[in-house]
This record gives sequence, C-alpha cells and structure tokens, in this order.
Amino acid sequence: MPYPNTDTSFQQLMCNGLNSLICDELRYNRRKLAGEHAAYLQQLTDEQRVVYKSIMEAMNSGRGGVFFLYGYGSTRKTFVWKTLASAVRSKGQIALAVASSGIASLLLPGGRTAHSRFAIPLNLDEFSTCNIKQGSTLAELITKAKIIVWDEAPMVNRLCIEALDRTMRDILRFKNTNSENQLFGGKTVVFGGDFRQILPVIPKGSRQDIVNATINSSYIWDSCKLLTLTRNMQLQADKTSEESKEIKQFCEWILSIGDGKCGTSNDGVDKVKIPDDILISVWDDPIVAICEATYPDLFGGASCVSHLQQRAILAPTL
Repeated sequence: MPYPNTDTSFQQLMCNGLNSLICDELRYNRRKLAGEHAAYLQQLTDEQRVVYKSIMEAMNSGRGGVFFLYGYGSTRKTFVWKTLASAVRSKGQIALAVASSGIASLLLPGGRTAHSRFAIPLNLDEFSTCNIKQGSTLAELITKAKIIVWDEAPMVNRLCIEALDRTMRDILRFKNTNSENQLFGGKTVVFGGDFRQILPVIPKGSRQDIVNATINSSYIWDSCKLLTLTRNMQLQADKTSEESKEIKQFCEWILSIGDGKCGTSNDGVDKVKIPDDILISVWDDPIVAICEATYPDLFGGASCVSHLQQRAILAPTL
C-alpha cells in the first residue's frame, strides 16, 4: 500500500474538530513549498534579497514590525510575496496574503481581498474596528499568523488599515499584554504598492481629501520601515537591444509623469507631450480607432471568447 503524505495527513488529522480557517492555512504541501522556496531564493536580485532578509529577520526574532515595499510596475513585488509565503508555509506556519482589489489578490498564493479576510466594514471612521469577535475562528487565525502581507495598500483608505491595527491590538492583548502598545499587536505586517497608481477613491473628493486618505497620511506611516525596489525586471528579459531601449525609454517617461517631472505648467495645469509613436494619427471615428489599436487581434478575425478569457478590464472605481 502507498505511504501517506506526511506533510498533509498529520495536519488534517489534527485539524478534525478544530478551527477550519487555521486548518485551511495548514493544508499546503510543505515539501513542495520548500522546493519552491529554494528555487525562489536563487532567483532573487540583490534588492529583493535585502528586502527578504529584513522582513524574515524581524519575523523570526519575534519582535515584529511594519514594512512598506515601494516599487513601480515590473520590479516584481509579487515575486517577493511568493518567496515570503513559501518560506513561512514550508515550515508549517501561517502567512496571510491579502490585496486591496480582487484582481491583485488572484496573483498572490492563497490570496484574498483585505475586506474579505479581515471583515473590514464598508463605512469607516477614525474609531472603527473590524467585525472580528474575541475568541472567534478568525481571531484565532490572526493570532496564529506569523506574517501578514497586504499588496496594493495605497489603493485603500487609511481608515481600513487603522481599523485592522486597532482590532489586532485588542485581539492579541490576551496573549501578549504589550500588544496594546504595539502596531498590529506586534505582528509582522508588510504592505506594498506604488503611489503612482490608483489612490483611494473618494467620491467628489478634492486632491487634499485623496491625499489625506492614503496610507502615508496615517499614524502608522511614522513607524513603517520603507523598503524599495528600483530594478525593472522587464529590461532583464531576453530582448534585442532595440526592444530594451524602447521599453526603458517608455518606463522612464511613465515614471517621470508619476513623479511630476514631466511636462510644463500652464495656469496650474501640467501639460505633457505624448510621444508620436503611441499616438493614433489617422482616424475617422476615434472610438473605433482606439479599439482597433488596443485589440488588433479581434479586428483581425481572432475568436472573441478565446481572446478575452485571459484578460480583465480594470476600473478606478474598484
């Protein structure tokens, strides 16, 4: 007869009648994750390795800490999340991976949206807490968690993050009396994102309202250790020198817009010149021209169903 898989069978036996949320987080194949973790470590860049070691050191020491990993697109923040998750889960420990949007959560191993995982209320104020009762299965899961990773954090209102902080301090104070005075009860929490992308959506809000709602306007930010990734991994791929040059120029142009370094100011409005190579210069109907340039395969006779199966439409209203 075949031998049982010792990585999962023992855990499943121990989970009978226990917290189902904790059991779900312990059902990962530890042997497989250990192999993936070893492979991920070999692929880390110097920047990513510094980030990985800083977070793992804080987690393993037991002192916890709050980190923010800042990097624009193509710096492979998601790869860092996968490496951290495999490192923790391969040891039979719990890593909670969440994101601010559903699309981003699908890219995380075992990912969920932050609102779903932490029961964050929709209507928040400065004193709100998450809908998690002391002694509940979700409270036990958070207590057992070794690390929490929250991707695309700049997209949510800071009140969501502060509500989780207050809730975790309350939940963990029965295990650690000092947790009331520590951010997130002393757990290791890692945020990530890019402030150049979509910020919190404030209906009819001014620029000041939007800035005030971001995570870097929160009291948490002062105690948050900032980590950065600056290397564009798309430029490291096997491409011709001409392709790499074009990608680099476009990336630098996008970053300069996000940093406010591109364009000229005219009566308080910044005007940015669009490069000729990404402009549609010949058209009759502008909507049709944009569609043809964006989805050339569809207008070339490709199957609509097969083309759209691997794609998603993103909207700034989440």
